[in-house]
Order: sequence, then structure tokens, then C-alpha cells
Amino acid sequence: MKITEWLTPGFFEINVCLVTLLIFWTIFSIVSNFLEDFYIPPRVQSANYFGVIIATLIYLGEIMFLEPVEMMYENPYDWLLVGNTPVLLAIVCGVAAGAVLARFLGDRKKIMIAAASLAVVCEALISGAVLLWILNQ
Repeated sequence: MKITEWLTPGFFEINVCLVTLLIFWTIFSIVSNFLEDFYIPPRVQSANYFGVIIATLIYLGEIMFLEPVEMMYENPYDWLLVGNTPVLLAIVCGVAAGAVLARFLGDRKKIMIAAASLAVVCEALISGAVLLWILNQ
């Protein structure tokens, strides 16, 4: 088995693309509040913020209750690896639940600002965890 199959199995590319899109969409949503040319409706912004928060919470639940995937080389942060299917499930469920929440709470400014701040924190936590795992590989 090639080393790339151990480090990047299956849906890894899809998960990385989805997380990257969520991060970029969050940045675009926040920035769109200050631009005239690039406008994103408040409910769409809120859907992204809520989706990121819920996906992160689902992922945290998964790393607490699921067994980590065994890797070829030991890494002190292997507990972060729960497999590609649970991560994909967390992302999809988070985005779906975020869209439902945004439908009901998406136009409230105070909730949207708090959700945007929490979404940035959630994305920073996930990015930091990924960097810790990569740097210790």
C-alpha cells in the first residue's frame, strides 16, 4: 500500500474541499457586509455560520465517542482521525441543520453577529487541529 493511501484515504479530498469551501464562504459572508458589489443575503450568511458551528459540534462529538482510525505511524494527535465517512456526515448534517436554523433565525442581526464570531472560532479550532496533526506527522 502506498503512503498516500495511508495519509489520504477515500473521501479525504472531498472533506478537505468541503471544509475549505465552508471557511472561504464564511470569510466571504463576513466581508460581504462591508462591500457594496458583493452582497450575500443575511439568511444565506446565517446558514453558513450555523452550519459551521453545528458541523464542528458534531465532529467534536464524533472524536469523543468514535474510535480513531489506526495509521501506519504513531502520532500524538491520531485521536482527531475518526474516518472520512463520519467527517463527511458531520459536514453535510451541519450544513443542512444550519440552513434550517437560518430559515427561522437568519435575519436577526445580533444572533448573526454572534454566530459569525463563533463560526470563526470553530474554523480556527479545526484548522489548528489539522496543523497539529500534520506538524507531528
